Amino acid sequence: MCACRTTATFEERGIYPPPKDSVTVGEADLKFIHLRDGDDVGLLQYVRGGGIAFPHIMIPESLQLRGSTQTSSLTSKESVGTASIVRRQADIRRLKGQGGSGSRTREADDGNSLLTTIISQALWLWNAKQHITDIVRQTQTRSLLLAESWLPAPLAHLVFGQVQGTASAAIADAIEAEDAEGQKSMLAKTEGPITCIAWHPHRSLIAIAHRALDCVFLYDLASDTWCSNILQNSYMKGITSMAWQPNCGYTLAVGCTAGVCLWNILPGSNGINDSTSTHMAPSLGAAQFSSWMTLLAFPQPAGAYGYPSRLAADSKQPLHRSAASVSVISFSHSGQWLVAGHQTHGHLTLWDVALGTATPLKRSGSSSRSATLQVGVSPDDRYLVSTHANGQLRLWETESWTSRVWSDFRANVTQFAWSPDSRSIFFAVSDSPDIYALALYKSPPSLDAEITIVTTFEAHSAPAADGSEDPERIRIGGPIKSLALDAKGQRLVVGFDDDSSSADISLLAVYLVNTEALFRAGGDSSALMPLGYIRGPSWGKQHRPERANSAESALGSSKPTKKRVRVGDPTPSWLGFSPEFESGALLSVAWANGKVSLVQMLFKTNTLSKV
Repeated sequence: MCACRTTATFEERGIYPPPKDSVTVGEADLKFIHLRDGDDVGLLQYVRGGGIAFPHIMIPESLQLRGSTQTSSLTSKESVGTASIVRRQADIRRLKGQGGSGSRTREADDGNSLLTTIISQALWLWNAKQHITDIVRQTQTRSLLLAESWLPAPLAHLVFGQVQGTASAAIADAIEAEDAEGQKSMLAKTEGPITCIAWHPHRSLIAIAHRALDCVFLYDLASDTWCSNILQNSYMKGITSMAWQPNCGYTLAVGCTAGVCLWNILPGSNGINDSTSTHMAPSLGAAQFSSWMTLLAFPQPAGAYGYPSRLAADSKQPLHRSAASVSVISFSHSGQWLVAGHQTHGHLTLWDVALGTATPLKRSGSSSRSATLQVGVSPDDRYLVSTHANGQLRLWETESWTSRVWSDFRANVTQFAWSPDSRSIFFAVSDSPDIYALALYKSPPSLDAEITIVTTFEAHSAPAADGSEDPERIRIGGPIKSLALDAKGQRLVVGFDDDSSSADISLLAVYLVNTEALFRAGGDSSALMPLGYIRGPSWGKQHRPERANSAESALGSSKPTKKRVRVGDPTPSWLGFSPEFESGALLSVAWANGKVSLVQMLFKTNTLSKV
């Protein structure tokens, strides 16, 4: 692993952090516009230059949903011994009250009918055998563990007859270790109500997962409205990730503890049609729509061993019932298959979405028990990258599914982003201020690649760009928590993690990107060039101390005054770019206060050589 030379730091290029009482609206002419109030002249200049000042999208910490018991189960089928259980359900919810500007409400108009109740009860009876089997298996395992503590192993085996000798204890220990590792592997514990966001690949439609309610809201940016329906289902608990299926209308995959919830959305007859794109599905807007959900999850093994697989059918690895718990998902850019990483083991699962069948990509040794943190398919669908809780980064080629592993990192690789040409990857390592790059030197399916440290952003103190003679000094930088690369591959946004240095982690750093520098031998230009900072919204007005009036002061009033509570600025919990944006790039950032910022970056061509 080698290090590339960095041209300059932010301060050496004359770039300083914006003051704490400002908010960033966008980028124009290679400079970010930071506003302190609505009368700032910078806003007028930004709009005249073609910029759009997007309003913040607000997600409350808690909401009350109407019709929480309404569930319409359409069909259900279970294939025991195969790789898929498919349950189709429609569960349509509506908002009671507004979640922010432009929110719309709709009264629930489709209550539970007698037919719906009968179908639901029939489906429960259909799966009753599996439920009873689960309860019996758990009871037998617990009883055997208790018996082995005071009976000889042969006698315990004779009485219960499920697991030979102390093998059951070993399996129980393995299950406990899997649970502990799965909980530990969920490093993306976000602050605030938003878990994650997913941009539709062809529409200005945003899916926002609510962390407390385990539901998904849909926001149509083109019409500036909330969709009246929300997506919620009893199986969809513990949402970890989301992804829209490319080239497939409105199909949203939601990773959760039960597996992958695949939502199919059908716009209503009053959907908004785009006359300029007649070949595309109508926009959702605030119109009513229909939806149904398909649960993609592995069935529980019938015996002590079992892992449904076409690639490794002869493997005898014990599999826990929570093996379906999904930590991260990613679609191929063709939309033909979906890859899922899991919370309790390191195997990946490739889903054929059309058939509802799965093929595991299994890993051997101790790495098979390390949870998957991130997965990502290259834009040309020729490569797949996965990172795991044991510090490994694994690069797969998708022709014969061979892989190469890098494991000489001092911590876990937490975030990465593919370049649009599928030749390089930028990524970050937990508790490290370094930005890495992996460069592929040969055409697919070659795994000939090299990793370099592109730049480092150590925590340090810098003066704020407030124009005063004695500016406030702000501590910035440190361990990198998140990063995102725009679809054109020209802007890299970096977020920082909290550490003992007390840095202002509400700031985001932005770099100009030149991936060609990664392949230039002995070149003196850096792949990343500092561009500016982004500051998000504040928590809002704080209670200021109230002055006692003169009459009360004269009488010696002892009324307590309101104290101002000092709270740090909201930190970013998720960031990502819109996959399609003509005039540059559009960044979306979810903050801990429930606001989603949309920051426009105006550019036409790669301007790194001009800087």
